[in-house]
This record gives sequence, C-alpha cells and structure tokens, in this order.
Amino acid sequence: MDDFRREPKELTFLLDEDVEALKDVFPRKRVRTLGQMRLKPGTPDAVIARKAWSRGHTIVTANADHFRKLIIEFQERGPAGECSCFFGLVILPTGEQVQRRLLPSLRAVEPRLRFHGRAVTWKDVRKKNYEVRLLRAGPPRVVELPPPCKLPGGH
Repeated sequence: MDDFRREPKELTFLLDEDVEALKDVFPRKRVRTLGQMRLKPGTPDAVIARKAWSRGHTIVTANADHFRKLIIEFQERGPAGECSCFFGLVILPTGEQVQRRLLPSLRAVEPRLRFHGRAVTWKDVRKKNYEVRLLRAGPPRVVELPPPCKLPGGH
C-alpha cells in the first residue's frame, strides 16, 4: 500500500461500507467510496484508516468503536517525524433510514456543529481532526480526537 501522505486542497470524505448508500448526500467531487479507493468489500478497518490518512480524507462510518480506537492508536504510534493526525471522523448510527434522517445533506448538519459552544464547519472538522457523532436524538457531538499533534506547533 502507498504509505506517502498527501493532503488534498479540498475536504474529501471516505465512506466506509456501512454508509456507502449515502454517497448522494455528499458533493460528487468530495466523496470517495472504498471501491473508488481500490479497496475491496471486507477490507480491514486498519487498512481503510491508513488509506484515509495517507490521502487526507475524512472517514465517515457507522463503525464507531473500531475506527476511533484505530485512529487513536495510529496517532500515538504514527510515523516518526511526521504528523500522524487524521482528518476527522464522522460517525453515524446504523441503518440507512436513520442515517438519511440525520444527514440529509452536509449543509443541513453544519449549522448544528458546535465545539465548546463555538460554531464548527466541515473544514474545521478536517483541519482540527474532530470527531463528529450524529446521534439519534439531539445535536451532533463534536470532540477532539486524542492525542494532540506530535509536531512542534501542531499541524
């Protein structure tokens, strides 16, 4: 697998298998499926996470626990001398109908994103490596993905 890190100029979302049906919710040029990334169905989450990191994509999944754990472990161990931070994680509940209700469009959700009372954009999620969890009820929960960047001055 390619292990270089490329940071795209634009926000791009990588959809995990369990949310691929939502592809039409995202801007066409800013969304990738596993197939478009040449990853086969059933690809291990660690491989998907590494690919998202190397391409600078924000992961969208309903598999919260596995991806969150993988991202935190990778950031702690990450490549020496490089920023090992990811580009955000968006977590949805399972079930396409529920997912479509909670995420009818990116624009519909963005005004509801808050971190410590301050408005957050999707670009902030990518740049500051936030986790956005869309809950079945209530506003989305936005938290930082630990640990902080290991590079002096951050990324």
